[in-house]
Amino acid sequence: MAIEASSSNMSNSKIIILIVNVLYLNLHMQAWFMDETSGEDQRLPRHCYPKELVSPVYLAELGVLYWRLNPENYENDAELKKIREDRGYNYMDLLDICPEKVADYKEKLKNFYTEHIHADEEIRYCLEGSAYFDVRDKYDRWIRIWIKAGDLIILPAGIYHRFTLDTGDHVKLMRLFVGEPVWTAHNRPQEDHPARKEYIKNLVTEKVDGIDRLNMPSGDIELSESRDPYASKVQYKLRFSISSTIYSIPVSELSDLMLSGYVAWDPREEVIQAWYMDDSDEDQRLPHHREPKEFVSLNQLSELGVLSWKLDADNYETDAELKKIREDRGYSYVDLIEVCPEKLPNYEEKIKNFFEEHLHTDEEIRYCLAGSGYFDVRDHNDHWIRVWVKKGGIIVLPAGIYHRFTLDSDNYIKVKCKAMRLFVGDPVWTPFNRPHDHLPARKEYVQAFVNKDDSARAVDAAAA
Repeated sequence: MAIEASSSNMSNSKIIILIVNVLYLNLHMQAWFMDETSGEDQRLPRHCYPKELVSPVYLAELGVLYWRLNPENYENDAELKKIREDRGYNYMDLLDICPEKVADYKEKLKNFYTEHIHADEEIRYCLEGSAYFDVRDKYDRWIRIWIKAGDLIILPAGIYHRFTLDTGDHVKLMRLFVGEPVWTAHNRPQEDHPARKEYIKNLVTEKVDGIDRLNMPSGDIELSESRDPYASKVQYKLRFSISSTIYSIPVSELSDLMLSGYVAWDPREEVIQAWYMDDSDEDQRLPHHREPKEFVSLNQLSELGVLSWKLDADNYETDAELKKIREDRGYSYVDLIEVCPEKLPNYEEKIKNFFEEHLHTDEEIRYCLAGSGYFDVRDHNDHWIRVWVKKGGIIVLPAGIYHRFTLDSDNYIKVKCKAMRLFVGDPVWTPFNRPHDHLPARKEYVQAFVNKDDSARAVDAAAA
């Protein structure tokens, strides 16, 4: 495999490898280390933050094998036929899992999600829908594997694992067996089970150049750069092939790709993440990711006027950095508010008001001291961006930006106002529900942040 970079400042092959691996994971099965402290619904992604993606090759080193096949033609698929012949899978059946089609659905899903091993391989081929298989790695960390239509995986005998549906609540799976179908779960602990002993003996983890070996596309990988005379940023394009398919993917800003939730370079992303929202009417407290996910970097948020910091929430009363932010920005008033059903009077009504799209004539400054919550803001094209703020995160929403607030599924957030409920002067929280485009604050915001790109483009064009 050849790696070529036409840009001298982008010649680091490891960076290119990481980026292409990210793109590979976007196009195929995805896996990541799980947040094991979360009490969220088991059907949610449960990412660690910052996110830690796992490559297919790392999974292979755990004994988990993967193929990408054509689910629409599985009955005549030559590649599936070859896999079955090579591995001796002479029995096949189909399993449709959803609340409407499985008797005792909740009880069976509970059993599937209990950590266990099998004495034989578990082979599953996803034909429709999507679901999660969670497996333990060598260090007993949970890895969540998200399979979708076309993904075939094999879990080795003896590996601790579990299964659950995602929020789509439906998956159609092909089950493959050597001989007659046997599905016997041996719940943990099973350290003395022969299959577990054999699995541990064969478990090997390899490293290359200090990082987990990456599953790379085949053929040449080319990174080229060009500058659009009407754009202020360098444009990048990655060109590579996977399974004989050529991909040519423009990257508007290379750093943003690396900041888009896959490679954490910014410590603020440990407490603040952002992504474009879907149009679903599901519970407002759910993440509402688009499919595929579209993350937004904190640098992109700053272009909307949204500022952010990561601070020490456990020592906010004596934090020198917080003191400096307050002094520099004139935040002379601070108070604390705890938002949860037990501590906020008229909770349901207030949460409803918070989630109404509105603007303020002054900045809104919020510093999360405990818990977590979502601030949704509109981008230049009026699309919703969800900003997840957790303990230690402080954000400033500029006057005039349309936004709203809600708790996440933990139903609790403790905030400090004045960078979490920080104010210049006496506290004023007056929402102006949309539309309020005639307000001076809105006009100034549009001029400063929405129309600035048009002005920059005009300047660049004149310079050219």
